[in-house]
Amino acid sequence: MQGRNDYSAIAEVVGEYVAGMCLADANKLRSAMHERSCCIGHFDGGLEWDDREAFIAGVIDAVKTPDPDSWFKINAMSVIGDMATVQVEDIWLGMHFDDTLTLLRHDESWVIVSKVFYLRDTTG
Repeated sequence: MQGRNDYSAIAEVVGEYVAGMCLADANKLRSAMHERSCCIGHFDGGLEWDDREAFIAGVIDAVKTPDPDSWFKINAMSVIGDMATVQVEDIWLGMHFDDTLTLLRHDESWVIVSKVFYLRDTTG
């Protein structure tokens, strides 16, 4: 069984990641995401498969007005040894996403190594 500290630390990383997206804060995103992480999902009719820096550049380009009131909800978290998965809902630029984040405890801290996302259809 994993310790309560692991779950709290992972939740902090998730919060840093969501805040980084909503604030267009490259430093927060770099802190939450491993340098070799990737972000994968369908967006605007195409498949995105970005490395961390391409993902961060896209976030910064898209966010015209930073949102200091980021919203997210962790729906599920699983921790086995030094790996974790987190299913999180978040709102970014008014769009409702479901993200599955994979994290690894590396150098004594948790870091996102991959993100797969789904944009919910809100048209009805």
